[in-house]
Amino acid sequence: MTKTPLVLTQSFPDQTYEAWEALAKAGMRGVPFESLQHQTEDGLSRGSLFTAKDRPKDNRPISRLQTPLLEGRPWHVCAPVRDPDIAFSNQQLLADLKGGASSLGISLGREAIILRHQADLKRLMEGVYLSLIPVRFDIQNRLYENSALILENPLFKETPLNLGLDPLGISLAGTPVDMEGLNAILHDLPLHVTAISINAAKVHEAGGTQAQELSVMAASAAAYWKKFGPSTKLSIRLAAGQDSHVEIAKFRAARRIINRIADAFDVKNNIDIHGVTSLRMMQSIDPWTNLLRVMSSGFGAICGGADYITLRPFTDAPVSQPRLATPFGYRIARNMLMMMEESHLGQVNDVAHGSYFHESLSEDMAQTAWTEFQAIEAGGGIETLIESGALQNSIRAEKENRTARDEPILGVSLHPAENIRPANLRGDRS
Repeated sequence: MTKTPLVLTQSFPDQTYEAWEALAKAGMRGVPFESLQHQTEDGLSRGSLFTAKDRPKDNRPISRLQTPLLEGRPWHVCAPVRDPDIAFSNQQLLADLKGGASSLGISLGREAIILRHQADLKRLMEGVYLSLIPVRFDIQNRLYENSALILENPLFKETPLNLGLDPLGISLAGTPVDMEGLNAILHDLPLHVTAISINAAKVHEAGGTQAQELSVMAASAAAYWKKFGPSTKLSIRLAAGQDSHVEIAKFRAARRIINRIADAFDVKNNIDIHGVTSLRMMQSIDPWTNLLRVMSSGFGAICGGADYITLRPFTDAPVSQPRLATPFGYRIARNMLMMMEESHLGQVNDVAHGSYFHESLSEDMAQTAWTEFQAIEAGGGIETLIESGALQNSIRAEKENRTARDEPILGVSLHPAENIRPANLRGDRS
């Protein structure tokens, strides 16, 4: 008995959008067909159906970088280090590294770790083999003092190091910072150190849309390269929200945009992208639902091609009093390793490549963000718009629009649970 081979491009009859729409309407049983039509925060179409005609002409796959010390991993699991108790932070980061993390993301600031002298840094790094892992700082205050403290410490003389400086981002958040102080940091900077990390995630946390986050990323990169020259190494920090499909498109669009700007400035060094769980999506009423949000956000950042991924402990929430996570909270966040080691998401170079929906949304998001970036440049550049308050006002307006929409929140206004078991915290900060 002979078998006829199945040829996918020939063995199925062609179908039309009209035929699909008729079947969809029949299956909806009276529910308006328009209910399938959804949009992003920037008004970009999310369907209901994308076909080959929606795919952009330039749909080459987008690759993540081969960052330092990956050793066969597709991306770095970056452990968050931010508890103000240095002894606890040291104990926790060692547990994270032993549990599979391959990088450290250290937050310095008033609501994180405060370094007063070199001994604090030594205590924080006690027991860490710094020649084996990249270390990324996120310095929120005393930018240049903390930078000098880190650079003067012999512990980091061979460590792939990111200082995480972003004067523009901090100024946008409401604390003006003089960019001129970067000159001293950038002068004779060792080759293994990156000083500037554009924290576009601040736009997201302040209420901005995906296009606003990406346009600020682009405008910041242009401003830094104009001021300090194209040899200045940069990295990118983006928020990863709970809508994994939108985040896939955003991270892919970010890679396209930053590569295009780098080409315009003739930049030769690689620019890594660090995805960090959105704080504004987290909930304190029923923190257990954050487990779903955190893993969904990680999935989006991974499939979008982020080089470093940091997931927050599920007990984090955007409340006035910072919440200190327990070792259990950190361990659950670290379990994102399952997406690498069990789900094997890193085995495909660009998992969204070829998807009509993701390709189309990536293109639309990149074009929308590029238009906003051009508007920032036409307005005098990002420094000018921050100083005038125009950029902050546009972000604030989008936050107000979102609040007015009053969309349902899982575990709060949608399917709220009764008798919720509280999640343990290390205690509120005194």
